[in-house]
Amino acid sequence: MTATEVAAGAGTDFPLDTLRLVREVFGALNAQGVRYCQWKSTTSLPVALAGRTDLDLLVDRADAGRFTVAIRDAGFKPFISHPSRRFVGVEDWLGHDAESGRLVHLHVYYRLILGEDHVKNHVLPIERQVLDDAIPRLGVRVPAPATELTILVIRALLKYRRTDAAKDALRLGRRGGIPPALREEVADLAGQVSPDELRAAAARLVPAMPPEIFPEFVETLRANHRDARTLLRLRAATRAALRPFERLPARTALAISLGARLQRAPLLRSVLRPRSKADLRRKSSAVGGLTVAIIGPDGSGKSTVIDEIVRWLGWRLSLRVSYLGTARPSRPTAAVQFTSRLARRVSGRLPTLAGIANLVTAVRYLAEARDRAGRVREGRRLAANGALVLFDRYPLEWVRLANRPVDGPRVAELGDGAQRGLLDGLRRREEAIYARIPPPDLVILLTVDPATALARKPSVKPETISAKAQAVVEAASRASADGVVVVDATRPLEDVVGAVEAEIWKRL
Repeated sequence: MTATEVAAGAGTDFPLDTLRLVREVFGALNAQGVRYCQWKSTTSLPVALAGRTDLDLLVDRADAGRFTVAIRDAGFKPFISHPSRRFVGVEDWLGHDAESGRLVHLHVYYRLILGEDHVKNHVLPIERQVLDDAIPRLGVRVPAPATELTILVIRALLKYRRTDAAKDALRLGRRGGIPPALREEVADLAGQVSPDELRAAAARLVPAMPPEIFPEFVETLRANHRDARTLLRLRAATRAALRPFERLPARTALAISLGARLQRAPLLRSVLRPRSKADLRRKSSAVGGLTVAIIGPDGSGKSTVIDEIVRWLGWRLSLRVSYLGTARPSRPTAAVQFTSRLARRVSGRLPTLAGIANLVTAVRYLAEARDRAGRVREGRRLAANGALVLFDRYPLEWVRLANRPVDGPRVAELGDGAQRGLLDGLRRREEAIYARIPPPDLVILLTVDPATALARKPSVKPETISAKAQAVVEAASRASADGVVVVDATRPLEDVVGAVEAEIWKRL
């Protein structure tokens, strides 16, 4: 098939709610004649085109270079999966549809890798046949129904485990060993393919497998999807026939699978603290992690902006929010804060104890500094391992409130006594802690004028909110352009969120 024929056959009949980014990237692939297809879950293709689930693309290896150029030009970026979900010949690309704000995930396969989670132990060398048979649907190339159903049956039987069979035999749970979504896919495709067409496709694609396996599996799901005896027999026949296509020895694959499941067993979960399935699905930018400090006074919408970023990226990226204020202290610091407040009350009645109150307050400030430094250190470690870390507040020397940083050293505020004796020692230790805190990769300043901030937060003391709003405005005027972005937060929230998302996406 020529490139022109491929491009003409793909069509442009996208559903109305297809994202603009999706239209652009598939339009480019179709126009350039890149050989690809959405190779699985085509029943839910409209949902994927709307950016609500992944797009799983099989791409001809000979077209890998042109494919990569096309999706990069459309704005997609490479991301890296957790090691347990990372396989040779499979790539992850994410794109940001600016119009809707959604992420689009392209799960790109150059080889057909199938099997259980964490293992994917079988590689079927049938990519060329699948791409040769691809047909246009909704503006995207997809496998012929008989081809897709053949692959789907293999996928289902390779994933079916003995524990699934035991649950089916004992009628435990409601789902059954074959998940409902997969059963629906099988039923949908079986309605488009006759048993003879399915046998013929299976014989052509996987001649090592008895073709009767495929219609028998379809009929079993239709008649009794919890027929454990039949499903185990079909599973054994499938695994035996596909043994030449294993990536790893069966024992090695079994050990990996058992290890992943044992980590999540109730008895070991609390000890090993394994990542959840959701954590394992999250990805990291191929260019490395990123630390972002979001700075804004009350009334700037800072908390809402952070929540929106988490909603936007948290389902797909490895992401952590770290609060660097003093309202959520560690347990030791909370105890020191309580003691400090108590000492202040007592010294108000007994002025002779003011020195002791100052000393306790200095210890409190030192404890808060250690909390902040520890959270920054933890966040930087996460970023070094690929995470996006959002800091809610950050100790920056140039964001100043009167004569001190908004989030920074405070012992010096305790008067002349802070320049001598024990207080002086605590002051120097606190300042040394803050001096060792490195700047984040990106600072986003949300500026809002004091009048707007007061209107949005009438419950906050006017003098406090005005001072902080002015501090951020002044910081914006003296901030260096490198690594600092100023966003006008007086605009509608949707515009502010969009601007912040765009700046973060540039650096991922």
